[in-house]
Amino acid sequence: MILTDYYKLERLPKYAGNRVPRFDTTSSSKSYRAFEEMAARSRDKCFFCYYNGIPDTFSDRARENAERAISHGKNISSVFIPDLQRSHLGFGDVKGSNDAILFLFSKDYSTMELFIARGYKSHQRGLYNYMIEGKLANEMKYLRDTAR
Repeated sequence: MILTDYYKLERLPKYAGNRVPRFDTTSSSKSYRAFEEMAARSRDKCFFCYYNGIPDTFSDRARENAERAISHGKNISSVFIPDLQRSHLGFGDVKGSNDAILFLFSKDYSTMELFIARGYKSHQRGLYNYMIEGKLANEMKYLRDTAR
């Protein structure tokens, strides 16, 4: 399998008033160490992140190309959305790792799914293309079905 980890995050009503949208994990593979370490340090023992604009601290390349970013106190990943016809699909990488992330948003942006591909940082666009071509559909279904 190419995809190794899965996190489904949703905007919970108790954080609906936040200025920056907060997404909390509602199911996951609970297997991605960096996210699980963030969860362990949080009050609710749950991985969460904010979906926001591009910080000034990002590299010039990221600021020029990324649409948004996910963060948890510090940057986790830029979110690149290369196709306006598929604005609910994107890709990025986990900062400080060699891992890629595929993003799948619900049409109303109330749900965000993260699919991690460990060691695929240099193949983000290829993974994105696989996703839109349906070549990762079985792996995505498996990760969703086995999430807790």
